[in-house]
Amino acid sequence: MEDNRNGEDIYGDKHKEANEPIFSGIPSFLKLPTATTEEELEDSDADIGVLGAPLDTATTIRPGTRYGPRAVRAASTVPSPPYQHFNIETGVDPFDSFGVVDTGDATISPGDTRQSQLNIQESVRNISEKGMMPLVIGGDHSITYPDMKGWAEANDYDNVGLIHFDCHADTGDDGLTGFEYDHGAWVKRAYDDGLFEGENYTLIGPRGYWPGPDVYEDMRDADMKWYTSFDVMDGDLSSIAQDAVDRATDGTDAVWLSFDVDVMDPAYCPGTGEPEPGGLMPRETFAMIRQIVKQMDIDNFGFDVVEVAPQYDASDTSSYNGGITSGFANRLCIEVMEGLALSHRGLEEGNPIRPKEELQKTPAPSDD
Repeated sequence: MEDNRNGEDIYGDKHKEANEPIFSGIPSFLKLPTATTEEELEDSDADIGVLGAPLDTATTIRPGTRYGPRAVRAASTVPSPPYQHFNIETGVDPFDSFGVVDTGDATISPGDTRQSQLNIQESVRNISEKGMMPLVIGGDHSITYPDMKGWAEANDYDNVGLIHFDCHADTGDDGLTGFEYDHGAWVKRAYDDGLFEGENYTLIGPRGYWPGPDVYEDMRDADMKWYTSFDVMDGDLSSIAQDAVDRATDGTDAVWLSFDVDVMDPAYCPGTGEPEPGGLMPRETFAMIRQIVKQMDIDNFGFDVVEVAPQYDASDTSSYNGGITSGFANRLCIEVMEGLALSHRGLEEGNPIRPKEELQKTPAPSDD
């Protein structure tokens, strides 16, 4: 990667030009180039590989996340132009820094959950071996264990840090219903496999009623840390995010960030299999994601977003344009790439365009 590249160098006229209606053409992620064959992957010279993992046979409540990758891709085609994404708040465009390709979907074997997970693991390993950062769109949360394993194997990582946004801890020894590879057990599988140590793990946003106290006692004994949704509400967002970064980068080779959309309040993300009231809000979430990712190195980082189930989305009956939740997941992916662009360019913040006149701000409370 070269620091002085810009979007037109990477993508040509398509960086700014949008001559195709959003409802036309192949709905790849952000209508970016595709690289779905081995030859195309070899020739792409991309920095980030987007992969769909449409598995939902490891879910335990409401199925449907097999349609998550398709819905997120559909939602991603709504913004126009297709490639340029200068964020008016962060002041950076990730497509000035990175070449990104959509690598299609991992092979899923309906009815064979474990084989599907192994296929996902192989697809992530293949992307990683090509020098790309994997950006995986799920699928239920069981995919994160094979995501991390394939990525770590490709890069020979001995110990990684894990930052986990979720309504649930997913540390059950046998998941929710006795299947050791379901979406409520992937953290335990990764931990037992030695992919990460407890002191390098932070969970942000749990709430509700699962798992029970015995599991949280085990998490505490393993030196894991968590901030409930009320901890987030009462705390300083920047400090929480920084604590997660510090823990994840303490003596580790790399960092994986996994984001389950059920960490969000269902008022904002209803399209998920296990909605739980009292979750995070988009603005506070983006603030923490920006704080976290701008400190990451794209060469030692991986990301997935999971549990988007579009059929439960209030505004999505077809996935042709994406709904509230798939639109949020798309925006989250771009936010992650923006943070990486800041890091790659050695910036703490970008260069947003601001008004000439000073903005009015809420005055600090008086001591009187």
